Amino acid sequence: MKNASIVLPPKTIVVQEGDETKGIYVIQEGKVELFKTIEGHEYPLGEIARGQIIGLSTLLSKERHVVTARTVVQTVALFYPLEAINPYFNEVNPIINIFIKSATERIKFFSQQLIEVRVNEKKLIKSTGSPHQHGSQLAYLLAAFVRQGTIEHDDNKIYPLKSFLVNGELILNKKFDYLEKIFNLYSTGGLIKTIFDKKYGNIILSPNVQLIEDFAVFSANIAKKGLTGFIPIKCHKWVSGLIRIHKRFKENSGSFLKVDFANLINKELGREDGDDILVQLLSLKLLSEKGADQASMRILLNASMLQKRVIFESISRGINDIDKIKPDEKKTVA
Repeated sequence: MKNASIVLPPKTIVVQEGDETKGIYVIQEGKVELFKTIEGHEYPLGEIARGQIIGLSTLLSKERHVVTARTVVQTVALFYPLEAINPYFNEVNPIINIFIKSATERIKFFSQQLIEVRVNEKKLIKSTGSPHQHGSQLAYLLAAFVRQGTIEHDDNKIYPLKSFLVNGELILNKKFDYLEKIFNLYSTGGLIKTIFDKKYGNIILSPNVQLIEDFAVFSANIAKKGLTGFIPIKCHKWVSGLIRIHKRFKENSGSFLKVDFANLINKELGREDGDDILVQLLSLKLLSEKGADQASMRILLNASMLQKRVIFESISRGINDIDKIKPDEKKTVA
């Protein structure tokens, strides 16, 4: 049978929803995602990999493609054009043809059911939002509150929180208790610092508006992509050690000789496997290296970026674990 091996770069559309079937693709290497587009939104329907086929059901039903297939990574596939395949199906025993058509109809039915489920899931999330979307909205609201809600107190600007969550409940139309859980994660996670003042009640000390807004963007992205690419929790102690190293050697401006850096890790963390930790930190891209040879190779450490990342990821993990109480049912607060 005539076929051609083709190499498809990442993000290549293999077949487009609505197009006529030109043949089938048998995946040899790589990964392909399937999705359907409705009202401009993509609804994921799963992934296929080595040994699986794109276009078989539409080839048999003579219909247009009902979903789009797009490569996730570089993918190698065997392409069998329509004219090369049809003669084989024409020669198939009529009884076998009936079985094939029955199986094709069943696949089509279950595919349509899956599409409907995914569409309904998307509509539900769109109407109610996810905790990460609410975390983003509350952070944007907090940033706006900080920008306009200052009071001069003991030569410092302070930010009383007495009415913030009450107003947040009304503006975001979410339960007070639910928003309070998210807000508390901002404080325990290090995004803001809150204390109790006898005169003003709970206040925020010296908030960084840009940091809060950056978290709002980060949380919105998590709502779209999920908790992917996070620093493993086991590495948090290592990152804290890197931040302390940066503070102790400010004059280095975050640049250290690689030959010395493993020893710095050992001293800071009280360990003896600094070389192994350094390799892992580099592989996770928490550090970078620069230099022409081993003697001059330097480790580049961006402490502020690491600290920001740990804060954002810690809060996001907490938001992800929030009990799924009904966020759109408001609680009356006296």
